Amino acid sequence: MRLTSLPSLPAPPYWMRLVMQAVLPLVGVFFSLLFLVLVPFALLLWPWDRRLVVLRCLFLAVYVMWEDIGLVVECWYLRLRSPRGTSPTWDADHLALIRQALDNVMFTARRIIGFRIEIEGEITAGRPGHPLVVISRHAGPADSLAIPWLLAATAGRIPRIVLADVMLWDPGIAMVLQRLDSYFVPSLSGAGDDRTKGVAELASTLSGKDAMLIFPEGRNWTPERREDQLERLTSRGESVRAARAGARPWVLEPRSRGVAAIREHAPDADVMVIAHTGLDMLAGPMAVIKAVPFRNRLLIRGVTHRSEDVPTDPDEVAEWLDRQWDEVNDWVATHVSRREHA
Repeated sequence: MRLTSLPSLPAPPYWMRLVMQAVLPLVGVFFSLLFLVLVPFALLLWPWDRRLVVLRCLFLAVYVMWEDIGLVVECWYLRLRSPRGTSPTWDADHLALIRQALDNVMFTARRIIGFRIEIEGEITAGRPGHPLVVISRHAGPADSLAIPWLLAATAGRIPRIVLADVMLWDPGIAMVLQRLDSYFVPSLSGAGDDRTKGVAELASTLSGKDAMLIFPEGRNWTPERREDQLERLTSRGESVRAARAGARPWVLEPRSRGVAAIREHAPDADVMVIAHTGLDMLAGPMAVIKAVPFRNRLLIRGVTHRSEDVPTDPDEVAEWLDRQWDEVNDWVATHVSRREHA
């Protein structure tokens, strides 16, 4: 159920997705049996693995797989009930699916690996009757799982997410999010302007019960990616952007085109800017595994702006987004400093 940035892969063709949906339960049975075989060996590692990290991670992986299988089965059941997807409860049924799956995964992740979420202050999920656009920092494991959970379980919003088309390889996530009209961004190669076009089309369909989530940085922040970005901007002679990136060590430079397209096509949407910290430095699977069980919690702050207080002109949107990212960087820096001196 991870929605985090993954290496670039071509999206699977439609027939391949149908095959994956059909064989996923069999794959689940195979890996469940394999897990049972591996449990005794994982327990034998206890003298070297006192925290049972291997066993915890294996169990969570198998559990998440079965949640994904559950999404596939429930989605097919809903399709049988409404072959054309015209049921008056179509959106509500799929929202209930994703809410329950996210609730289950968050509960299990907390018990097994110590993944905890804490909200700073009060998050206001926009005004009733207004769509909500959520612009979030992208860093650390599972932020793109935790934030949709907040929107669905806490705010009761239908999450419509802008995410990489590589996630179409995940049968359960692909089925439910496609039916909730999320946008799977095509890979860079040959995508052209269609990337922004798809974002704009999704924004134009938002209703007052929806929340559209976008990560303007495009990929997870890591110290290495931040340094690479800084070097790339410097080598291109983009001194102003390089200086700005150098002054914001805790974020990547945001891309404003997608946000500007959303503002143009959903000008009545309130806008929430999300900052989070706590698991920032866990870059890559090995870093995550070494940190299990997590000692730090994922701290989230959300600031909501009324639609009329956010510009719609593309140049003004870029300036506004830069100001928001200054605040996000400063907030993260403050909390990182507090952790280091605690």
